Amino acid sequence: MKTSRVILLALVFFSFSFGTVAQTTWSLQSCIDHAFEHNLQIKQSELGTNRAQINHLGAIGSYLPSINASGSHGYNIGQTLDPFTNDWATDMTQSNNFGISSGITLFNGFRNHLNMRRAVLGISIADLNLDQSKNDLALSISAAYLNILFQEEFVKLAKLNLETTRRQVERVSKLVDAGASPAADLLDVKAQEASDAASLISSENARFLAKLNLVQMLQLEGDKASDFEIIAPQIGDLEVSPIPQTAQSAVSYAMTNFPQIKAAQYSVDDAELALSVAKSGRYPRISGSYNVGTGYSGNRRDFDDLGNLVTIPFMDQLSANVNQSIFFSMSIPIFNGFSVQNSVEQAGVNVLQSKYAKESISQTLRTSIESAWADAKAAQKTLTAQEAALTSAELAFANTELRFEAGAVSALEYADARNRLDNARINAMRTR
Repeated sequence: MKTSRVILLALVFFSFSFGTVAQTTWSLQSCIDHAFEHNLQIKQSELGTNRAQINHLGAIGSYLPSINASGSHGYNIGQTLDPFTNDWATDMTQSNNFGISSGITLFNGFRNHLNMRRAVLGISIADLNLDQSKNDLALSISAAYLNILFQEEFVKLAKLNLETTRRQVERVSKLVDAGASPAADLLDVKAQEASDAASLISSENARFLAKLNLVQMLQLEGDKASDFEIIAPQIGDLEVSPIPQTAQSAVSYAMTNFPQIKAAQYSVDDAELALSVAKSGRYPRISGSYNVGTGYSGNRRDFDDLGNLVTIPFMDQLSANVNQSIFFSMSIPIFNGFSVQNSVEQAGVNVLQSKYAKESISQTLRTSIESAWADAKAAQKTLTAQEAALTSAELAFANTELRFEAGAVSALEYADARNRLDNARINAMRTR
């Protein structure tokens, strides 16, 4: 938990701005940009935004009338009532029907209006969820990036220690050969050399695993970890933002600006709108429809100019048989098996659930921000002390090294001084 807070502070108070030097050299920003483009969770969050936009289009469409066209072609065989002649037909008769119908909802308890508001909220929620996914991914990438930086420093420290010890091995070997030092001293420094060599190998392995972790997070091929390099920031490249004066000011900013808080509030608003939508099922529904149609019957005949009984032509019948209708209907809900009441009660539960979820998110965020603020304040005070401790440890080790070379201290005391210097270096690096 503390490590995640430290990483969060690194993101909040430090921003790196580097360019990619080579194809296998990556800055923090280039890693984040690459992850945003290729990460599957980000792509899934983007699909959520697409779905919200589709729902919004559907909400707009609910205000518009429906328009449908129809057509049929068939043959009547046997006795049937011809709708175009109102006569009984006994022979096989061809018939065609064509029509256009339109319907529109005039009133449904303001359901369309409420659904439109929910659709607009849905787009905002989806956008905020996408922002939160990007924030989470950036945090994970930064943690992996920071781990590589740590491991790089450990490798440098291990190499420095090994080089120092090897110089001592060379010096003590000459003293032993000259008879100025006992052979036990040479065994001690060689044991230290072997230990330092093992530490270097361990540090290099840890660095490779850290690189492999970031390579996998970037969805690159695993074999790229061997030549994967990052750009280490310099002190001058860091832009330091001042820590807020109080934890409450930091919390207030987070509660106003962080996407998870906004999304939680929008979710509460959406649940309340859903409750209103459920209640609209208690209101009457009024709708209107308009229909226009025409048709053709092979049984419809008339006398021509010569007095012969002939079938009226197709296009003439289509023009003559046009009919129109306009209807208004109203549906009043009286009893529907408790479905409306159950929907209302379920929506009410969802409102409470969304409010509890928002409160839980707020509490978690408040705790994290307060802890991060306290860590930052403590780190400010600790940094000066750790750097002073490092300076003292460097001076103490330099003195011990001189005394060791003069034969005034043992190899064990020399190793203890070196261990204290290593710890001081690591503590200062972590605090910085």
